[in-house]
Amino acid sequence: MKRSIVVSLVLLIFSAGLTANTTLAGSSGYIVVPSAEVTPSTNASAVTTSYSATFTKDGAAHIPSLQIAFSDAMETSFAVDIAEDTDLLLQAKWRFSKKGTTSLAVGLLGQWSGVSITDELAAQIYLASTFDSSIMDFPSKTTLLLGYSLMKGMNTNINFALAFQTPLWQKTFKGKVDFLMDFGNVSYSATPSAGDADNRGLINVGIRILPIEFVKSTFIAMDIRALDLFDHKGRALSLGASISFRP
Repeated sequence: MKRSIVVSLVLLIFSAGLTANTTLAGSSGYIVVPSAEVTPSTNASAVTTSYSATFTKDGAAHIPSLQIAFSDAMETSFAVDIAEDTDLLLQAKWRFSKKGTTSLAVGLLGQWSGVSITDELAAQIYLASTFDSSIMDFPSKTTLLLGYSLMKGMNTNINFALAFQTPLWQKTFKGKVDFLMDFGNVSYSATPSAGDADNRGLINVGIRILPIEFVKSTFIAMDIRALDLFDHKGRALSLGASISFRP
């Protein structure tokens, strides 16, 4: 009985640590895949700023972003993808259901790609389900995503993705570092600077240092990501950090 209580508490602690980290584009989630969860906050809106530097064979891209989460149910974010040209990414997500450890959300990502050169508009609509799971007896968060892209010239407009996050070498890092993986046929935008899903498939992996509270109600988290492992055209290394104020 005591053992089961201890195991349950450990699972709860690790599951709590898996939430509210940002994707490359600034939404709560994994590497490029958003989750159905939002940044938690108790008394007021949570504000998160993040920055990612992504390195490819063609140079570096920079993605600063700002995210605001409301009442643990809605969030919006704005990101700027700066490389040879500039893309603007505006997102909104609504978690409309939470039962136990399972959340459901709908989201919209609006994009203005190639602001000064190609000048294209695109949008991605998605439904995401996030739930607790286990991988080889380790607690994890898993997300399934289905969506639709609105943009000319794509091979297919139907989007799907699977992502999960689980503790990495739990005894060594004492549950403070997680392993990330996501894969599917959609990236963080329709025209990303790296991790391009134009061939309609990519696999990303990463390591995440979970949020650490360094000032009251203020947390910092860091990511190391390897994008599009099996496609040399989109392959890249990305380093990211986020600071979140959760009153």
